[in-house]
Amino acid sequence: MASPALDAAVDRVRTVFAGMTSPVETGCGMCHLPEETALLRTPDVELPDDVLRMFAHEVPNHFDDHPAAMRRILPQLAARLATGRFAGLDAYELTGLARSGWRTWPAEQACAVRAFLEAWWADTVTSDAPPYPVHKVFESCVTAGSTVTPYLAVWAGQPLGGPADRHLVDCLERWIDDLIGDLTSSLFSWWCHPYRDEPLAELQAWLVEHAPPRLRACGADPLLLFRTGLLALPYDERWTEDVWATAPGS
Repeated sequence: MASPALDAAVDRVRTVFAGMTSPVETGCGMCHLPEETALLRTPDVELPDDVLRMFAHEVPNHFDDHPAAMRRILPQLAARLATGRFAGLDAYELTGLARSGWRTWPAEQACAVRAFLEAWWADTVTSDAPPYPVHKVFESCVTAGSTVTPYLAVWAGQPLGGPADRHLVDCLERWIDDLIGDLTSSLFSWWCHPYRDEPLAELQAWLVEHAPPRLRACGADPLLLFRTGLLALPYDERWTEDVWATAPGS
């Protein structure tokens, strides 16, 4: 069950974007059926789940007015994400929102989108059994928001030894190879910010500072703790024999 804060964020999206349409939308004749495109011109009518999914990740040139199309689907999209009913969640699914330029929309609209993403992440990382895998929600929020900063701040604000730390272990086990290798294929595959580099260094620095006590608090594998510590070293030094000679079990 969603937290009151997430429910309130979804309600805010519903209120702010209620009645919105893309009034002259013709869509992509190759990808969208006429009756699907017509839904974007019609306010407050539910889209079939497969159509919502397609529109949510569609590239801008498939619409006459891409931002308007995203505003039209946002109430239903937010509700589906919050309740775990957006099947098969992947960061790719929110690339349409990421490319919409929502951060430049009128303040009320941009604030509603930002508040939803942050509330969705906070609800996920503090839940013992969230509807979606935590790494997928993190990667989706990073994709849609084009930032890691607020989501890392939420993580850092959680008490030691709680669900957030267990989720951190799960995420690190999935990401650590790419992080050590300065690769971004796990986390930033769909990074859509046109004026900012992928925030790999920001994430690595955050993990060096915040991850060790959290990994210890939940009894994580000492080797994972060691490998996380490698992120504090320059890239070339992470691979030296002297460094790995100190690894647990070496």
